[in-house]
Amino acid sequence: MFTISRHFPSFRVPTLTTLALLFAVSCAQAQPDFSGLWFPGGGPGQNPREMPLTPQAKLWSEAYLAAFKVEDDPGGWCVSPGLVRSIWGAPFPVEIVQTDSFINMFWEGYFQYRKIYLDGHPRPEPILNTGMGYSVGHWEGDTLVVETTHLREYPYMRRLPNSENATTTERFTLEERTNDKGEKVKYLNNVMTLTDPLLYTQPVTVTSSLRWSPDTPIMEYSCSEEIYDKHLQGSGLQLPDFSQGQ
Repeated sequence: MFTISRHFPSFRVPTLTTLALLFAVSCAQAQPDFSGLWFPGGGPGQNPREMPLTPQAKLWSEAYLAAFKVEDDPGGWCVSPGLVRSIWGAPFPVEIVQTDSFINMFWEGYFQYRKIYLDGHPRPEPILNTGMGYSVGHWEGDTLVVETTHLREYPYMRRLPNSENATTTERFTLEERTNDKGEKVKYLNNVMTLTDPLLYTQPVTVTSSLRWSPDTPIMEYSCSEEIYDKHLQGSGLQLPDFSQGQ
């Protein structure tokens, strides 16, 4: 009689920690890269179209529109529009640099700069209110979700104003579209939701996109907000004081 001994390799059942790590690596590999040069590609725009102003904001708006002509609005006087109004209206290119820790965005128009800190890489203290605010992003599959606080007050009532307590939530996704020539073109879509109870009775959503445009370089843009300050002083114009409504 012969006895045949078989030796089978042993298998280790993966632990929950190992599975979680593999899942995280898989998600990281799925994250798209937004880096490159882009140009405004249009979009549905603002919803609701008419700003849902609170009663106090309506009073500020009425006073503003009675005193400020269209030519008095800040866009033509070197005042940077800030985050809420920059998605992605003006006809200027945007350059994006993406790393594992952050995403930088640079607008040719008004030379605006924005940094999105990715989860686990917080900004050093102190955090100050700025036009682009303090943005922290995380990935949900191939969608980048960005929460922004610490926005600088923007009291110009024709241009989707915001108080310093406003917050935004954005969802960025990449998409390929076919143009009239049958060519595939890459788009970066952004759906931004603005919440500002001081000024609006409900959240306002702005939807727009950037079109991949690697041959559109960033050019120099020279401007100074002091020009607008002098214009206001010379015209005797007074901006709304949002602090009076808090």
